[in-house]
Amino acid sequence: MATLMQFLQTFPQFADFSQSELATFEKAFRVDAFSDGHVFMNEGDHADVMYLILEGEIELRRRRKNKAGYALIDRKRTGEMFGLLSLINNEKHGAMAVAVGAVQVASLPQSAFELLFDTHAPIALHFQRLVARQLACDLRRFNRALRAAVRSNEVGATITTFGSD
Repeated sequence: MATLMQFLQTFPQFADFSQSELATFEKAFRVDAFSDGHVFMNEGDHADVMYLILEGEIELRRRRKNKAGYALIDRKRTGEMFGLLSLINNEKHGAMAVAVGAVQVASLPQSAFELLFDTHAPIALHFQRLVARQLACDLRRFNRALRAAVRSNEVGATITTFGSD
């Protein structure tokens, strides 16, 4: 896998960042590799880190109401973020995040996240755009699932997945 800087330079979501902003961004993140089944966060845990997937895929799962086990609510792939909403809103995680196969992620702890926003206004602006794009993508995916559920009369199951990260 390429370095975080190389990844950021080649991924379209980071096209608006200057080289110095990318370098600052890279310093704030920690890159790690995890194996299949690694649990990044549990539903109900306090949010203290967000993740950017550099390679691989994770599943977001939520506890089933009145049933044992978890329901798959979303998949995140290379270039997508997770744990973001909880970190921004200082809330507990709405879902469990689990590695599907080998995964490499860049993690940003809450303290580094806040420092970036407080001390690097241009990065904060670019990052806000990045977050808005991710949220728009998530909302479009949810809307497609909701339309499909309405067509198949499974509205209750799909609506409960909204707002999870």
